[in-house]
Amino acid sequence: MVAGIPKTVLHLHIEGSLEPELAFVLAERNSMAPGSQGFPYESLDQLRAAYRFADLGAFLDVYYAVAGVLRTEDDFHALAEAYGRRLQAEGVRWAEVFFDPQTHTSRGIPFDTVVRGLQRGFASAHAAGIHVALVLCFLRDAPVGEPAELQAASSADGFASMDQATAWATLGQLLQHRATDGAKVPNVPIIGIGLDSYEKPYPPELFTDVFEHARARGLAATAHAGEEGPPQFVWTSIRELKVSRIDHGVRSTEDPELMAFLAQEHDTPEIVAAYGRPHRIPLTVCPRSNYMLKVFPDPTRSNLLELLDAGVLACIHSDDPAYFGGYASDNYLAVIDWLDPSWAQLRQLARNGVLAAWGTDAAKQPLLDDVDAWFSRWMP
Repeated sequence: MVAGIPKTVLHLHIEGSLEPELAFVLAERNSMAPGSQGFPYESLDQLRAAYRFADLGAFLDVYYAVAGVLRTEDDFHALAEAYGRRLQAEGVRWAEVFFDPQTHTSRGIPFDTVVRGLQRGFASAHAAGIHVALVLCFLRDAPVGEPAELQAASSADGFASMDQATAWATLGQLLQHRATDGAKVPNVPIIGIGLDSYEKPYPPELFTDVFEHARARGLAATAHAGEEGPPQFVWTSIRELKVSRIDHGVRSTEDPELMAFLAQEHDTPEIVAAYGRPHRIPLTVCPRSNYMLKVFPDPTRSNLLELLDAGVLACIHSDDPAYFGGYASDNYLAVIDWLDPSWAQLRQLARNGVLAAWGTDAAKQPLLDDVDAWFSRWMP
């Protein structure tokens, strides 16, 4: 039944949808021997076992190792196509999908190769009527670099190492791609930037100038904050990076002033640009991820409903579903099982997922109407 809820996906890392079975297929395609240095898993069972981990650091170690099987445009096409089928099966109608180019360009893979493959792979989902867009995430543990690096590399190139794949150089590749190759695939555009990977040692303000430059060129902005990092990282993402959305943000409940701020509408230029009017700053909460990464070791202690009842625009998303045991519907089911929300709360969470999407009220109203219609059929 939950699969029928009209949904949005706003916090999903495409690399985190790489299932073990597809990883083995791509490793074989790229002549990466099982158990080799490039693919250190000798069997499917061993890789499945590696998808169980103790914390964020252990998860990211596996995440980056498995992402190494993605090498060609056809590999990225296969990854996006597989996830596109999930979108159709799960009732997702609007998807803003994260990708981490530095994970790939630092291995010499051209930026254009990554994006072309993803855009081609999502063609079927778009043809099925799903709104699909891409959001480039900077790795906060990679070098920021210098503004001069905007012109350092072509989007047709990769880099020799992560030291070269800086945030500034990656932004330069993004802007060049949008102006040239990106114009050829208008149906799956890159619409924004984000910030992900290890949170604690890397405060958001390291990326202030990068985000300012990107926003000035029409890109919306979000950032991971308040997952393992403190509420102050949420504040800084809003005040310094000027984001219009926060990914995770669950530690916001530790700061009453922040909670009151999030519950209010704001009319800053970046928020009006993202939503077409004054708007609350949403939190894209990922319940199964929070449980698997021990943000809430007891999932029944998740503060999702506390956020919701405080007037915060919180919504349900899936983060890295191949690793965290579930896609969009699985996260809805987890919330139902762990938190026992009322029908009204569940409906509001679904509506919030639409309200949190980057777009105007007019663009999103048909989806809101469909959410309301679905719940009107099932609510007692």
